[in-house]
Amino acid sequence: MRQFLPSRVFQRSINPASYRPEIDGLRFFAIMMVMVGHLLERVERFWLEPNPGLDNAAINSVLHFFASPNQGVLLFFAISGFIIAKQMQDVPAGQFDSGFVGRYYVRRMTRIFPPYYFIILTTFCAYYFLGLEPSGLNRSAAAEVSLPESLAASLFYVHGAVFDSLPRLYALGWSLEVEVQFYLLAPLIFLALFRGDDRSAPWRCALMLAIFFAISFVAINKIVPINAFTIFSYIVYFGAGIALARYEQAWQRAFSGIGSAASLVIGLGCVIGMFWLGTAHFAPLAMTLIYWFLSLGTIALLFGLAFQPDTLFGRLCRMPYVTYIGLACYSLYLVHLQLFHIAALIVGKFLPMSYPVLFGAFALILAGGLLAGYVFFVLIEKPFAAWRPPLFKSAKAA
Repeated sequence: MRQFLPSRVFQRSINPASYRPEIDGLRFFAIMMVMVGHLLERVERFWLEPNPGLDNAAINSVLHFFASPNQGVLLFFAISGFIIAKQMQDVPAGQFDSGFVGRYYVRRMTRIFPPYYFIILTTFCAYYFLGLEPSGLNRSAAAEVSLPESLAASLFYVHGAVFDSLPRLYALGWSLEVEVQFYLLAPLIFLALFRGDDRSAPWRCALMLAIFFAISFVAINKIVPINAFTIFSYIVYFGAGIALARYEQAWQRAFSGIGSAASLVIGLGCVIGMFWLGTAHFAPLAMTLIYWFLSLGTIALLFGLAFQPDTLFGRLCRMPYVTYIGLACYSLYLVHLQLFHIAALIVGKFLPMSYPVLFGAFALILAGGLLAGYVFFVLIEKPFAAWRPPLFKSAKAA
């Protein structure tokens, strides 16, 4: 049984000297924003709306405020940009070759593809062959897209690019499609960004950010007809992560003077602010810049605070169970939505609803989602993350 203890399950298979626990701490905040936001969306839909007697305006306003998962996803995008940049910027120029790029793609594929395919294939079987599709799970999906068509597009991570809608089999798959599209482009981005004269590196980074801002601005505001659920709309967040990796030491020094208690207050204030940003409404065009200033600025603040190992917020990001949840964030991301939706439906249908019942059921369902993610991590994600194709092993040995 000892092998199932969290301290053993969540051991990183990398050199401890290169492990960055604070990044898993940031992942913790990202996944908790996503999970809390999605569960509270269902609390509003299935528990509050059908029960007009639950009319405490203050409580309902707080629940509505935190029913916003969007910014957690954007934080994930910035973290991905940061991690991939840190991996690639330290590769010697002579080793940034086709062999390195091939190994990079294999690592990404074996970690990301199998757990996602497990989810969408089992969901397809449940929906298509057994007719077990829960009502209202994916209200934003395009109904005219058939399940087989949606499955085929999702298998190739192009559902948003092809149909401009959320995938029918797994609504959150749109963000994984964006991540994979970034992973495919990453070697080209970093080849242009990190290979060249060091004196021109700041200019190349500034040019990259300007191009990414322009692409996302055009895509979000539909200046050019580009489907929304693609890398083009969100590449600016990956660019922010890349810039934070490129100038990590300078950013760390900039936050070194913040007091320990102040870091915790500011860090948690940033998290709360991200929930507000998820529900705030910004008009197109000029307001996009204000939204980015607030959203990207908050993410940059969280990184800077997390880089400080001796402050309260920095230590919070490095706490064991915080990093455990952050490490399992992919599994949690894949399994929580379906579980939350079905559990909220059942509770709303069979339990007489009151505020004590609401808060108790919320805590139990959230804990159940964390447990389900732990099981999925142990049984599915971790074994595949450690697996490598035989040809890859033989090539590496050679």
